[in-house]
Amino acid sequence: MTAIPMRGCIDVNTAPALMRELMARLGAGGELRLDMSAVTWIDSAGLASLVQLLAEARRRGGDLILCSASDGVRRMLRLARLDALFPGAG
Repeated sequence: MTAIPMRGCIDVNTAPALMRELMARLGAGGELRLDMSAVTWIDSAGLASLVQLLAEARRRGGDLILCSASDGVRRMLRLARLDALFPGAG
């Protein structure tokens, strides 16, 4: 599956719309891959959205994989101790 490119900021302002879009793309038992290389900033609302999306993907028998995360995204995942949930983010 090709990774869906994410760009710019994923924050309190953009996370709700992004979550709706990604939930719509999440099929039953499917895997959703997000290319995080062009994400310049992610805040706690963005991280919470990723965790919710991961939980829903797994509930449906699938998974959420973060690919090629930018340094800033990797740093925020580490600080929030979420890096173990997204091992492919590096």
